[in-house]
Amino acid sequence: MAPSFPGARTEVDYPIYSIDFDPEDANRLVVGGGGGAGCSGVGNKITVFDVSHQDEIRAAGEIELSRDEDSVMSIAVGPHKGKTTYVYAGINSSPEEIAKGTNQHLRLFSVDPSKARPLAAMTGSPSKPRAFPEAKIAEASRTALFANPDANAYQRLLRVSGPIGAAASALGKEPQIAVFETTTPKPKIRGLLELTKEAEAIDIIQTGDDEFQLAYVDRYELYIVNIGSKGNSEPQMVFSMPDDHGERPQFRSIRYLTPEFVLAVSNLPKKNTGALIQGLRLPSPGHEKARLAATARISRKMSAIALAVTNLSLPASPTAPVGNAQFAVAVAGNDSSISLYTLEHQVSPALNLLLNLYPFYTLKNVHGNDNISGLAFSTFITPKTHIRAQCVKLASTSLGKTVAIQSIPLKKFVDVQAPRNRKGPPRPTRYVVAMQSRAPSARPLVMTLSVIVLILAIVAQSVKELYGVGKPVIFAQPFLPSWHGSLRQPKTQPSYSFENELISSLVDGNMVLGSGEKFVLLEDDQPVVVEGDGEQATKRLRVNVRDSDAHGSARAWDQLHVDEQDAWKERLRDAGAWTQNMGDNVFKGILFGELAGVVGRVVAG
Repeated sequence: MAPSFPGARTEVDYPIYSIDFDPEDANRLVVGGGGGAGCSGVGNKITVFDVSHQDEIRAAGEIELSRDEDSVMSIAVGPHKGKTTYVYAGINSSPEEIAKGTNQHLRLFSVDPSKARPLAAMTGSPSKPRAFPEAKIAEASRTALFANPDANAYQRLLRVSGPIGAAASALGKEPQIAVFETTTPKPKIRGLLELTKEAEAIDIIQTGDDEFQLAYVDRYELYIVNIGSKGNSEPQMVFSMPDDHGERPQFRSIRYLTPEFVLAVSNLPKKNTGALIQGLRLPSPGHEKARLAATARISRKMSAIALAVTNLSLPASPTAPVGNAQFAVAVAGNDSSISLYTLEHQVSPALNLLLNLYPFYTLKNVHGNDNISGLAFSTFITPKTHIRAQCVKLASTSLGKTVAIQSIPLKKFVDVQAPRNRKGPPRPTRYVVAMQSRAPSARPLVMTLSVIVLILAIVAQSVKELYGVGKPVIFAQPFLPSWHGSLRQPKTQPSYSFENELISSLVDGNMVLGSGEKFVLLEDDQPVVVEGDGEQATKRLRVNVRDSDAHGSARAWDQLHVDEQDAWKERLRDAGAWTQNMGDNVFKGILFGELAGVVGRVVAG
């Protein structure tokens, strides 16, 4: 199948563990990784790519790091200072240094532009990056933020938001999150959080002038920490994953949408049974806990391993409020797929909302059989003019040394609901994903219910035909087993044969009324002597199935003469089968034979 988005792909000579776009330059991508400390033969490197062309990825610069130290496990591009871009990376010191109690795990690299010139040593393979150095990378500083380093701990998570960054450790005896400043060449620690459980994911956002908020999750709980100029607050647990009969989804990654909302992706309890995307409204005055604002489920045999989010309508400054906007969301799975969603942020005077968390495409086999190791969106800045076609870039990396870029087309969008002043400027234009997202369809549910109703109807009709009731429709009798006769002639008369109260009091228990047949009420030929005050001989009433030959004179109730009707009522009343309260309706559908002595009176009368 042809790709839905323009894309490019390249390879490096080391496994990639970390990736990030330059927040101020959507055409600059930074990746890092390597073989770690030792004699693996694979170097540790950081590479800067130029992705300004949709069909090409060019290597703009690269730095090879010491093979005595660990590989690049986390990376984040920080703010620019003049023409210099600063890149933060998590790289453990050598085992010898760590054994001495020193692990300068946070590294700062400067990326400076240099004159572009082609290299003489270029490979002829089209899958290799065409080297085109445009940047010079150099290490600027290294810092130790974590306390009490041990040999197993490393800096797994790293996030930067303007002048503040956060780094989290992993595999150590004492899980920690360090908050640091990025305003100086040597990062200055702003606070150190001692955790009881290792952080699965972190993110940080600016909430005001010199005010920030850190969010982190362990497997089941979401915490926030307010960071201010006068100090940091204690971690506040604001959301706990609901427990469903002892099973709970596990957080995998989180990203801030706005200071009011966080987006989280979690894996369902059983392995490779899908993932859950949740938009959470963070606590506001009057609420102590976060509340669910939007949710979607990825129902495939996969587990989520990475999350990327970007706002397609960024505010003018980090502290400005976010208006109506669409977010692009990407979730990478362990099956080398990337699920793409859109999410709407709608502003209202009473309450801001998250709406329509809908999928619009799934990229499959992005890196073949290799596991995806990183995922990142470029930052989209709304252009001042709307002449060229616009897109947002989605980059992914793998442990198989590959880098892939997908350029997702955007289209202009005007909020028709926004108020407009006829004498004022036109409504503002923003951008949304050009491909239409799809709301969940009710069609599978409707089809399933329809099939269930059809099956029940077939079963009901089959049962009716088994007992000879109603006109055959599906003709089930030819398929009946040999013992079917016992079902059609049970020892006890089926209840449907005794719907008439009159008949049910007189009929024999083994009598069966077939389809189209009627009961006939008759007098026995032989009288029965009734003992009592003066013995009397009376004829007993009986019920038969009408036989046209034997009961040819039997008539319906409406065909009887009034005297005959009165005589039958008297006989039935004496037999205890009829009372005045039962009315005449019980006689309908029954045929009546002749009563001795009544016919003569009718003729004489």
